[in-house]
Amino acid sequence: LRLSRLVASLLDISRIQAGDRKFVMEPFDICEMGRQVLISFEQKITEKQLEVEVDFPEHTVYTRADSDAITQVVYNLVDNAVKFTPERGTISIAVTSKGKKAYLRVRNTGDGIPEEEIPHVFERFYKSDRSRGLDKTGTGLGLYIVKTILDKHGEPVSVESVPQKYTEFRFTLSLSAGKQKNKNTDIIE
Repeated sequence: LRLSRLVASLLDISRIQAGDRKFVMEPFDICEMGRQVLISFEQKITEKQLEVEVDFPEHTVYTRADSDAITQVVYNLVDNAVKFTPERGTISIAVTSKGKKAYLRVRNTGDGIPEEEIPHVFERFYKSDRSRGLDKTGTGLGLYIVKTILDKHGEPVSVESVPQKYTEFRFTLSLSAGKQKNKNTDIIE
């Protein structure tokens, strides 16, 4: 299974980098997508007895991006949060908007990432020594895929970590005026 996941991830990265994976930029509700990703982790969250905090605005936040690719980004970030949060810890996901941008944050309590490793977390195959003990199933490609997808969208991703407290990943997306699909759908190669 691990080898199969590794091969699938490598193929996905290759398609993105070669321009074979096209990104269809259309409006979608980032909050609803975040809810769906969280629901997909319900069993793992329940098993670890994690507390989940969701901070979404009451109004709908439409972003303009490739919804499948951004779902993969949020899935990878939540997967890491669930994986590296100790039992009875807390994960949180928040969306805010300001100006022409939506801001998404995924945070988890736990050991955090050592300061000297922060510059490397988005590198291909990078796994910190600590994560090797905790994460027997990972390939070290999840965060690399996150960064690759967001780079193709022209959006930044960042990480902040305080040892023995929390780790937080943040990224932005362009806001969309609404859910109406534009006649001229943008495609990014």
